[in-house]
Amino acid sequence: MYNSIESDEVLIARVKKGDCEAFNPLVERYKMPLYKILYRMVRNRDDTEDLVEEAFIKAYRAISRFDITRSFYAWICRIAVNNAINYIKKERRGQVQSIGMVEYKLTAKKGNPVAMTREKMLKERINIALAKLPDEFRMILVLRVDEEYSYEEISNILKIPKGTVMSRLARARQKLKKLFDELEV
Repeated sequence: MYNSIESDEVLIARVKKGDCEAFNPLVERYKMPLYKILYRMVRNRDDTEDLVEEAFIKAYRAISRFDITRSFYAWICRIAVNNAINYIKKERRGQVQSIGMVEYKLTAKKGNPVAMTREKMLKERINIALAKLPDEFRMILVLRVDEEYSYEEISNILKIPKGTVMSRLARARQKLKKLFDELEV
């Protein structure tokens, strides 16, 4: 049994030495943060659970190649994000899915059917616009808006320069606004 406060580095070193049980605390530590990110991308609980599990399996199999000086969370997050992107691409070949990730908190009062209907219609328009965004833009928005990661953290997760993160985020916001406005017509 492992102490849940052991660092990632200590646990990874043990896994690299053949102690497969040392991987369990890493799974427990990061499965919910990964689930939250991936669910916002794929919007299906069962598929999200499968994608998270697949990410941990891939990470475990590749742990010998993991650079202990890097962040384990950024590494596993990148694996999970890649899984989700591949899943979304595969799903799009068959059908276009509405992928909601930006949830606007509106001040609709409970019991007010007009306000609730407006809120629902707005969320549907947002989801439709988001579904039309290219994957790299949607991912940047999920990490920045929903997860509130810094540009530096996003750069590490996606393995792209910080400037690229900033420019993609700006373009993603512009494109989302344009798509959203087109749905108004």
